[in-house]
Amino acid sequence: MKLQEMTWEDFETADKRVGLIPTGSTEQHGPHGPFATDLIIAEEMATHAAKETGALILPSISVGISREHEDFKGSLYISPDTFRAQLKEIILSASSSGVDRFVVVNGHGGNISAIYEVCKSLYIEYTTIALEWTWFNAISARNMGHAGELETSLLMFLRPELVKEPRDPGADTWGHRLHGTRMDYLTSSFTENGIVGDPTKATAKKGEELFDRATEKLTGLIRELYDSDQDFLSREPDRS
Repeated sequence: MKLQEMTWEDFETADKRVGLIPTGSTEQHGPHGPFATDLIIAEEMATHAAKETGALILPSISVGISREHEDFKGSLYISPDTFRAQLKEIILSASSSGVDRFVVVNGHGGNISAIYEVCKSLYIEYTTIALEWTWFNAISARNMGHAGELETSLLMFLRPELVKEPRDPGADTWGHRLHGTRMDYLTSSFTENGIVGDPTKATAKKGEELFDRATEKLTGLIRELYDSDQDFLSREPDRS
């Protein structure tokens, strides 16, 4: 259930063992994809997992660390410091209300480092258990791109009415590399249409398969959090 749709009396009796925080971005996804692509995917995955497990869905962070897209007008962004502060304070305030553990369900690559930093600092400073979970890393997605085959497939499955034509290919890779280092800071420097990858290969069927694989991982993580002792982060790894 979503926190925003509860009353405070509902919250008193709600299952507060695990809170999910969807994070995404408001950034261009080519001529065919909506600005909210990353957020839509994260929210849909969190909603599915919450229905399967009973986890609580906390408010989303809808604007992410996305300044690299600033040349594509309409793209919004906040600084890494602002993002980290917002996420940390959401978690701390929810924790003070009794939410025990947290999973940040993320759909945007630019947020990953900041989420991990917040989760680590919360554990070190407060022993608060919060974990970064990004769908494409969870399933070791290949050829992730940007507004390419994978994200477009997910949108065609989840929100087909938002996917426009034409869906032309974009750049082959994310930026240029020189002697082992990335050379680009702005998306516009290596893709004219804002796309990395080939959305012409996208299908709703592929999107359904991606969604099922990712949400299976997410529900498994939530169930592990339900079953684990409070000190699970310091357990010896299972090498069996």
